[in-house]
Amino acid sequence: MSGSGDRLARAAAIVAAAALVAVGIGCGEREEPEPTTTTPVERPQHVPKLPDQWSVVKVPDEGFAVGKPPGWKRGEACFAKHASPGTATVLCSPDRLLTLSISADRSNEALEITPEEFATRTMAALSANYQTPLDPGKPKRFAGPYTGVEVRASGKAAGGVRQDVSVVVLRRDDVAVFTAVIAANAAKATHQHREFAVRALHTLRSQPVG
Repeated sequence: MSGSGDRLARAAAIVAAAALVAVGIGCGEREEPEPTTTTPVERPQHVPKLPDQWSVVKVPDEGFAVGKPPGWKRGEACFAKHASPGTATVLCSPDRLLTLSISADRSNEALEITPEEFATRTMAALSANYQTPLDPGKPKRFAGPYTGVEVRASGKAAGGVRQDVSVVVLRRDDVAVFTAVIAANAAKATHQHREFAVRALHTLRSQPVG
């Protein structure tokens, strides 16, 4: 059973247990007041002071903001003609040798999974888009604004270019999981390309959606 199936199975078990409790209540037992639960209020967090020439990218639909390095592009400008960034927020270096895509998930299912497992599953899903499988190493701690891990791998992309790929998962507890994918041209991208991407992730901050 897939991970998604496992979560659905657990949810079904919880529903079944709740149904059994409801049956018990209907059998003449004294009804106890139901416990109240509250959804954590997401308080906005602001991007820290950025280096000179950096700018803030706000993504209200996804509920976050992040710093953009000088000269970096966003969205469709990062892709070949007719390509689309999809729903993720995509930034790229001026020479397009490295792309940084970021997405947010505020579902209970996402928050239940450990960042280590989330990152590993994401890398496995990405592997389907590569000519050679992405074989990641063990998740390592990623020093960032939230609880974070990173997994790395390397593989040949659909166009035949070998890429170094990193999946970074940042979790603001009880609020959101942010997944970032750094994909760099393995032959031409420099250490500075990755350094800018990592510095950008250090500036990422959660904000209420809308």
